[in-house]
Amino acid sequence: MVLPEKFKEYLQEAIGLEKASIVISAILSGEPELSVRVNPRKWTRNGVVDAHLAKFISGNSVPWCKDGLYLSERPVFTLDPSIHAGAYYVQEPSSMILALLEPFLQELSCPESAHQLAPSAGTPSASIKLLDLCAAPGGKSTHLASIMPKGSKLTANEVIRTRVGALRENIVKWGNPDVEVTSLDAAEFSRRGYSFDFILVDAPCSGEGMFRKDPAAIKEWSAEAVKLSASRQKRILSDIWSSLSPGGLLAYSTCTMNRYENEDNVAWLIEKFGALPYDLFADNNSDAKKAGILFSENFTLRLHPGLVKGEGLFFSIVRKPEDAEADKQLFGRNTSHDFAQNNSGNFNQKQIKSSDPKSLSQKYSQIDNSKMSSKHIIHSEAASEFISKKNQRSFETSFVTKKSKAPILPEVPDHNYALSLNYAGEWPSVELSKEDALTYLSRGTIKLEDQPLGYLRVTYGGLGLGFVKNLGSRTNNLLPMNLRIRMHI
Repeated sequence: MVLPEKFKEYLQEAIGLEKASIVISAILSGEPELSVRVNPRKWTRNGVVDAHLAKFISGNSVPWCKDGLYLSERPVFTLDPSIHAGAYYVQEPSSMILALLEPFLQELSCPESAHQLAPSAGTPSASIKLLDLCAAPGGKSTHLASIMPKGSKLTANEVIRTRVGALRENIVKWGNPDVEVTSLDAAEFSRRGYSFDFILVDAPCSGEGMFRKDPAAIKEWSAEAVKLSASRQKRILSDIWSSLSPGGLLAYSTCTMNRYENEDNVAWLIEKFGALPYDLFADNNSDAKKAGILFSENFTLRLHPGLVKGEGLFFSIVRKPEDAEADKQLFGRNTSHDFAQNNSGNFNQKQIKSSDPKSLSQKYSQIDNSKMSSKHIIHSEAASEFISKKNQRSFETSFVTKKSKAPILPEVPDHNYALSLNYAGEWPSVELSKEDALTYLSRGTIKLEDQPLGYLRVTYGGLGLGFVKNLGSRTNNLLPMNLRIRMHI
């Protein structure tokens, strides 16, 4: 492996000769760290769920993420039913830096608890709106889903349509019904008048942080690629800034190590838009401070192989001034292109202005977020009633209504609902052995002769895997074909 000289030069500019030498040595001779981030709503220790991983867990947690676990070696994840049920996500450690955001997201929902790690007892929290702009394959979105305040809504967006399928699959596995998947360009959010309290821009970059994991990234790297990436990142930030509510937070991250895509872009954001740099460690004396993270200007953070047990990553957070003038009206018009084309009539969508984040929960209460579409973000309650179910990709499932919450059982249950944290037992659940679970996940036939006939939810370690239709002598496997295990077991 040979590293480009220009890359070495850029790295020295960013962190100095001494530290750059350590990082270069780690890239050339070190091995990438193995780790998983567990789903706090699904993961259990010393039981069926963690049995496959137990012997591989090194005993050390990722210093900046309590749900992150280092592994001593790589298991065959495909053969663990727990991962298919959303019990954990395979993710490199540096990317788990989002865990530091949890108290600040709580602050957004409880402004009176600013700069406290948790609101005081009895303090009511309001829901907030979050956007993961460049979300595929879903690692950071599933993390945000675990740490966002209760009742909040997360939009996981991926502009590249070919990557949306993987994103949706991981969101469904994680099980949080308050997440929706979309595919829009950054500028489209502003044009449609959408507004968020928190936006994550994990921007496309030159990929220097991937050198150790993927040597092919080295061949694709060039100084020109760095320049083009920095320019594209500025465009993305500029396009999405007006969709951030006054007082809201924007996190900007890359998996690269040069200044041009990192500190320089944050400085540009501060100068151009008046963004206020935010100190992630102002009131946080956690072990993360001692873990080798580098602190750069404007409170930005750098993680580098050789200095931390993880790969290369840059992370920063800024706040939009409270007195920033709102650029758009939130949900002030029919924003669904397909809806406008395919439906006639006037629908009285309420004019909602973007203003103080303290009142955002009142605005969002007027919006029906129970439906998910790959093309649209949010529809008004009136619009949702007119959009055909076949064009919806409802995470909670289309048969649970917004008003009554009572199940209207369809002819065939929706696979997504089997994995939902809100599953309410509409169909009986049947626990499977590991062998039967893998057979089911391979879309094979399992026998459930002593179980009720009809539709059943099959589980592993109590976690939903999907549905079957039990006919007595055999079962019909209802696992979607695209989700089946393809390897020979």
